[in-house]
Amino acid sequence: MVRSKAKRGRPGLKGRLLEKSIEAYILALETINRLSAKYRVETFAYLICNAWELLLKAKLLSDTGTKKSIYYKKQRGSPRRSLSLRDCLKRILPNENDSTRRNLEYVADLRDESVHLVISQVPRDVMALFLACVLNYHKRLVEWFGISLSDRVPVGMMTLVYDLSPEQFDLEDPVLRRSLGRDAVNYLSKFQAELNEEFAQLGKPSEFSIPVDYGLVLDKKVGKADIVLTAGTTGTMTRVVEVPKDPGKTHPFRQTELVDAVNAALGGAAVINRYDIQCIVKAFDVKKRSTFFHKTSVKGSPSQYSQEFADWLVAEYEKDNQLFAKARVKAKKP
Repeated sequence: MVRSKAKRGRPGLKGRLLEKSIEAYILALETINRLSAKYRVETFAYLICNAWELLLKAKLLSDTGTKKSIYYKKQRGSPRRSLSLRDCLKRILPNENDSTRRNLEYVADLRDESVHLVISQVPRDVMALFLACVLNYHKRLVEWFGISLSDRVPVGMMTLVYDLSPEQFDLEDPVLRRSLGRDAVNYLSKFQAELNEEFAQLGKPSEFSIPVDYGLVLDKKVGKADIVLTAGTTGTMTRVVEVPKDPGKTHPFRQTELVDAVNAALGGAAVINRYDIQCIVKAFDVKKRSTFFHKTSVKGSPSQYSQEFADWLVAEYEKDNQLFAKARVKAKKP
């Protein structure tokens, strides 16, 4: 690989396109990794698409040697228009199933939709799409122009900051759903489903999506491990320490209080009672979900429910207004 510093002041139109492209790319990375930025997702999508469009136009100029290659045929009486991102892609990467092309087309779709929706957060699968887009850009920059940005962009900056709390990026999470709004959630749910389906059809290439997964297993084969624990004659004995949690804080609702909290959240859209809760608990096996249900071993102690369970009930009702009626029917079945 040929390495060349991304110096400023490259001559000619191709040089100016490259310089602007690189600046847009760096700004995209700075934005997506700035957690305090309110509209970092939309802004990143705009900037990374702009960076790619300029890079592709520089590539067209380099391949053809003529400025005409980056413009549509001029119409009389109309201003001259340069090629769109998608048309540049079709010319540089003509294979419709090219993983890099499909990745960028999905990112462009999200950019276009951001004009109409406020998308402040996205699921992990979409962030995995963004990460592949970031790495694809640098790969093509090196491949096409011999330019590496390793002297300007730390490698860690290309690993996008997003997986701090997995449930916050789950579209089933009621807090995230309320934050995004119904239209954005519906769009992202469909977008994510299509994304995962195509990822599988393409054979899960890293140029299309780079998911980041974490798992913890005990394995005696060192080669399979990311963290290695060794046994020896020296060292300090350790043990697993379980820190008890206060169920009064984690599961603050008794049944009557839960009914009141859910009814208040529903705002009159529906009115439930204790029997509805009992049916939901039975129909969805809630007693086996520790994040929803808690009951001490002390005889006669009341059942306790979490705020997470209350939020889940409201979110499920918003998806299906027959939730409680169906739960009653299901609970009667043996």
